Formats: sequence, structure tokens, C-alpha cells
Amino acid sequence: MLEKGRISARQLAVLVFLAAVGDMILIIPAIIAGYAQQDGWIAALFGIPIGLLILWLILHLSSFYPKLNLVQINDRILGKWLGALLSCAYLLFFLLAGSTFIREVGDFLTTQLFLSTPIRYIHLLFVLILMWGVWNGIESIARSAEILLPLFIFICLALIVCLIPQMDLERLKPYFGSEGPSFAHATMMFSVYPFGELCSFLMIFPYASKPAHRNKDVLISALCASLLLFLLVFISLTVLGAYFTEHNIYSTYVLTQKINIGAFLQRIEALIATAWVISTFFKTVLYFYAFSIGTAQLLRLSTFKPLIVPTSFLMFGLAMMIAPNLLYYVKTIVPYWIDWDFTHGFILPALLVSIYYMKKKFKKKSSAT
Repeated sequence: MLEKGRISARQLAVLVFLAAVGDMILIIPAIIAGYAQQDGWIAALFGIPIGLLILWLILHLSSFYPKLNLVQINDRILGKWLGALLSCAYLLFFLLAGSTFIREVGDFLTTQLFLSTPIRYIHLLFVLILMWGVWNGIESIARSAEILLPLFIFICLALIVCLIPQMDLERLKPYFGSEGPSFAHATMMFSVYPFGELCSFLMIFPYASKPAHRNKDVLISALCASLLLFLLVFISLTVLGAYFTEHNIYSTYVLTQKINIGAFLQRIEALIATAWVISTFFKTVLYFYAFSIGTAQLLRLSTFKPLIVPTSFLMFGLAMMIAPNLLYYVKTIVPYWIDWDFTHGFILPALLVSIYYMKKKFKKKSSAT
């Protein structure tokens, strides 16, 4: 196998949690409020079971061939040529998504914290860290996630607790005041964005141990991540209101600027920035890893490490080319990225599952005759 390292079911659950939260921790409130307004928290609640269904489908597809990654599964189900074509589509998605996450980090840091730093330097530093993580393999990535998870959870819980005194439930009225299509769109945004992007784990499942409770642990981990995102949407709406949540792309970051306890505990926005960079790093490094190991599998290489440096150059360049500025990214890429996530996270896995069962049924009929 291309990857000799192995991770435990607990480490897999930790990676799923961080990847599901990922970059969404900062931008999901603004995205949901942009469609459902003050009903965004209700849309988020409705989106949780749909998102878990998407993840269950991904797990179900992986269960057909537990020892094979996505590229190998495509080859088994669709055949050599069609399987390779679908694998190329997924690899392109992994490459573009990873580059987009890098761009998100650069845009956030250069607009909120390091205002005088050129964005390419932020990208370069981030890509170098990604290179180091992928070079050391999935075991090192998973162990780092275990170490940083308590810090991440502490920061998020501190943010939630400190904002409770400023919550005003009157800002959620009128209930169900948004239009039906907009509400449905917000529900799909909440379910597809965090969960559809977990399709990268189809390249990682073969390298995780397989106890009987693994799928249950993964689903519980994803549920916890979705509940955290729901809380952030709810708090953003009750503290900032629907209008200011919608018009602040980094609304969770703005929330930290509202914290002021006894004129002592305040200006802690660097903490939420740290939490966001942690979760986004692990989401991005998994996409980097999925692209590298998937390309090596498709090209029948014995190791994926020679691809790490070229992949780094590709992602660095694409991160600069994806959008000319933050406004273009917010107005053009974010609203339509859901189509990519829905296609690769739900439609294509559902298609593979359907073809698998049809082939299985056809074989049974052929053997019976």
C-alpha cells in the first residue's frame, strides 16, 4: 500500500470532527443568515440530519471495499477507464478545494490580523506547513489532531460561554419569516458544505483501524461538529442579529470583539482566529493528502512522496488564481461551491452505490441461470 501508517478509530473521529468544522466555523453563520435571515438557526437544525445522511452514504460506499481507497473503489465498480475518469474528477476537486482553503486562510489573515503582510507570504508559510504534515504521513497528522483538539474545544466553549450574557432571543423573531425556497437553500447549505466535503475521507478510511463501532464513532463525531456549528449560527443571530450576521463574512470573529466581561476579559479575537486556523489546517492537509495519494494510486506509483512538492506548487499557484480579491470570492465562489460539494459528496457516491448494487444483482441472476 502507498501508506504504511495506521490510525485508530478515535483518531479518525477526531479528524472527522475538525474537518467537518474546518473553515465553516467562521463563515457558516453569514452564509446561512444570507438565505434564511433570522430563521438560520432553524435551517441549521433541519440540515443536521441531512448532513449525517450524506456522511452515512460515504461510509456505506467505503464499506463495500474496506481495504481500498476511492481511486481503487472507482476502478472496481466502474472498470478501468470509467473509474479512472471519475477518479480524475475527484482529484481535481481535491486540488481545487485544497487551494480554496489556502486562499481562505490568506484572505482572513491579511484582512483581519496581518493587514500589511502580502497574501502570498501567508500562502507560502501555510503551504510549507501542509507539505511537512503530508510528508510525515497520516499517523503524524492524526496525532497532531489529537493534541490540538482540546485547545480547539476550549476556545470554542470559552467563546460560547462568554457571549451568553449578550444573547437576545427577540432577535430571532418572527419565527419562520423567511421564504420557503430561501429557507430550503439555507438548509442545504448547512448540510452540504460541512458534510459533502468529507468525501476526502474515502482516501483515508483504508488506513484506519476497523472496530465494530467505527462508523458509529464517526457519525457521533460529525454530529458534535454540526451541533457546534449550529450553536455558532444561533449565537451569531442572537448577539449580532440577522442583518449584521449576513453582512459580516467573518461573523464568528466579529462575535469575539463583542466579549467584554468586567472590562477585563476582552479583545480575545486572536483566540478564535487560532481555532479557525487549526481546524482549517486539518481540513486542508487532508485534501492535500487525498490528492497526493490518489494521484499516486492512479499513476500506479510505489510512493506518493515525490508528488508532494509539485502538489505544493500547484496549490500555491491556484490559491492566488482562484479569486482576484475577497469580494469576488464571497460573491462568486461561495454561493456556487455547494454544487461541487453536492456532486462529489452525494451524487457521485450515490451513483457508485447504485451501480454496485445493480452489478451485484446482475451477478446473482447470472449465477442463478
